[in-house]
Amino acid sequence: MNERILKTLGVCIAWGLALALVCAVLIQHFPLDGIVRFSFPFDGRSPWFNPFQPGERVSSPGVQPDGWTGQRITDEPVYGSARVPGAFDTVTISMDIRALRQPLADMGLLRDEQAFQFEMKPLWSEALSSGWHAATYQGVQGMVRDGYPDDSLGRTDYDRLMTWDASASMPLLADTGALMHSYDISLRGQHDIYAVPVDGHLDFTFQVQDMNRSGDPKNTAAFRLMRGDEVIDTESVSVSGSSDTLPSAVFPQTISASHLAPGVYHISFLADDDFFIRSISTDAKHWVIGPRLYIGDTVGYAGPSDSADIWTNSLHLSVDTFHNEGLQTVSLGSSSATLLQTHTAYPLSRAADERQGLRELKTQKGSVRFIGDGFFALDRDAAFFPSPRRLTADARPADEGIVAVLTPYVPAQDLHDGWWRVQASWPISSAADALKFSLGLPGIFARNGAFDIRAMTVEYDRPPLSVGEWLRAMRRELSAAWHRL
Repeated sequence: MNERILKTLGVCIAWGLALALVCAVLIQHFPLDGIVRFSFPFDGRSPWFNPFQPGERVSSPGVQPDGWTGQRITDEPVYGSARVPGAFDTVTISMDIRALRQPLADMGLLRDEQAFQFEMKPLWSEALSSGWHAATYQGVQGMVRDGYPDDSLGRTDYDRLMTWDASASMPLLADTGALMHSYDISLRGQHDIYAVPVDGHLDFTFQVQDMNRSGDPKNTAAFRLMRGDEVIDTESVSVSGSSDTLPSAVFPQTISASHLAPGVYHISFLADDDFFIRSISTDAKHWVIGPRLYIGDTVGYAGPSDSADIWTNSLHLSVDTFHNEGLQTVSLGSSSATLLQTHTAYPLSRAADERQGLRELKTQKGSVRFIGDGFFALDRDAAFFPSPRRLTADARPADEGIVAVLTPYVPAQDLHDGWWRVQASWPISSAADALKFSLGLPGIFARNGAFDIRAMTVEYDRPPLSVGEWLRAMRRELSAAWHRL
């Protein structure tokens, strides 16, 4: 009799545990309030977020040499991943961080695996941690300097605004009556060009060359013409038929469009660094490049590369080269930077009395890359400002006369003793079962900085549970399962 009771009790306990497990899974997948939240110390033991990698840029998560528990990051970019517990609409990452000699950080969610492109969101700004407040004006989010009204976010004088992972409203510009001009400069790899239409049309001809240094016979590139988020045209560039590492012939690629409304149009050259634009011809009166300007070498194309004179509204630049031939001194107005080593970013900022207007950027030769907070023009008369300057790690917005920053940044919460709580959110796909993140810490290695993470919260959200939402969630769960097959 006792043996039968014990067996019955054992079966009941087993079924009870199974039922509890099922209920836990159901609650996790179908929370009543639509929110699932996981909070944990960043010691590498949580199943909900894999710590950042690669190992040479981070410490091992856990107890650190100076006694705190978490993970220290000393170089960038680094990558981590989160496990998704079900079909949700948004994910929010919150972290308790300490930034040592690191004034800026942003975080991105991988959107395009093939192109390895991340949707970046602002995460931390030392410059905006005090003396600024969050504001919204006519649907525009941002940070406004204390003492200035919230409508500062709607200013049209771009020298008083900045952007950080956000877009400003498009200026409705148009030109009339222009002549064709050619510009001889070797631009290496991906570049973004912003132009104003002339009499309702845009006409650019690029002389392109594939140096094929990778030996890939199927190197491809593309030009994409856009107005805001609208794609107007895409032209593929393909060089095939070669299985060696010899350069291709230089060939033209034309981007042309007519009957265009006033505005600023964006031509994006999507390519790896095997591709070069050797010259540009256009009748556009106003056009600029930015924020990346990579002046390539002319090996295999022409003689020794000449110096380049460029005009920019950037106040702060990051300059580097990947080849000994690119070691040189570059200047921005009266300021200069000497590149002494390859694969090392050097800061170059304007002098305090040269912050307004355009300044000339001079190089001695090619094979040098610039990342600016503004735009670059190959002709001073062609320069214009399609958007405000970007907030970068070197920017001091209050000192530079900035009164508002257009950004979705969530102000950091001061936890005292040097620690802050930061967060960012992204919409996510219902088919995703894992999310990959990139953490950007510009200039951290050069300034011998560190970015410490001691705790994290990962929150997944969707509408509160109802009969309709339950059916919608079930369909999404089944769809996600189907895509994983």
